[in-house]
Amino acid sequence: MARRGGGFRTQAPKQATLIIALILWLIGLLAGLHIIHLPSSLPPTAGFWSLVIAGLLLILGSLLDGL
Repeated sequence: MARRGGGFRTQAPKQATLIIALILWLIGLLAGLHIIHLPSSLPPTAGFWSLVIAGLLLILGSLLDGL
């Protein structure tokens, strides 16, 4: 988080965070383009929300240590 004297610094997300975000991003993209069809038990906006979660995961991974 914020450090004294050095200001606010970000870091690269961990490799596991990147892989999870990439999988969520691919699911969201392919579902949005109607290339894959998600199960009917999921809401119709599940592709959109997987893109949102992937973006938030990357942002949190660059701001928080160890994520």
